[in-house]
This record gives sequence, structure tokens and C-alpha cells, in this order.
Amino acid sequence: MNRPITAGLTALALGVALCCAGCGKENTAKPVDSKPFETAIADYLQSSGYGMKIASVQRIDQNGDTATAVCKMQEAEGTYALTVTWEFSFRRSNGHWQVERHTAK
Repeated sequence: MNRPITAGLTALALGVALCCAGCGKENTAKPVDSKPFETAIADYLQSSGYGMKIASVQRIDQNGDTATAVCKMQEAEGTYALTVTWEFSFRRSNGHWQVERHTAK
């Protein structure tokens, strides 16, 4: 094989290996348990009279006693296969998460 091609492929392989290794940094972020947030959303939807349910939780960002969650929502009866994205804002009160508001994305 040609030396410049071999050198190029070796450099490419090394670069890919370093990227995959994250340059030696470990991901120490603890995953957020979605269950308390899902329960708070279900309570919020029921008390507000929304005929919706969570199809999937996309992301949860927690910062102390506040949090946001991005969820795919669908019609509660499951009649339609359509989903919409909602972002929920939470506040922890007496150890329980409560939805303060939501916005459609």
C-alpha cells in the first residue's frame, strides 16, 4: 500500500478513536428519574382537563428545585397517531414535583 495513504488512514483511525473515547473525560452525569415528572404531568393534565397523555419523554433538565421536561404528547384515547411536543416547567414543593406551566413547541 502507498505510504501516504497508510499514514492518512492511520491518522483518521486515531482521530476517530480519540473522539469515541471523549478525550479521556468520563460522563459522570447521573440520569434523572423520569417517573416523578411523569406523575406530575399526568396530575396536571387530569386537573386541567387536557385529553392528552405522554407518548415519550425526550429530555429532563433538573436544577435544584426547578426543572423542565420536553415530551412528545398524544391524544389520551390513542385514536390518532399524531404527536405534539410540549415543554413543561416544574417546581419542587414539599418533596414533590408540580407542573407550573407548559408550552407547545
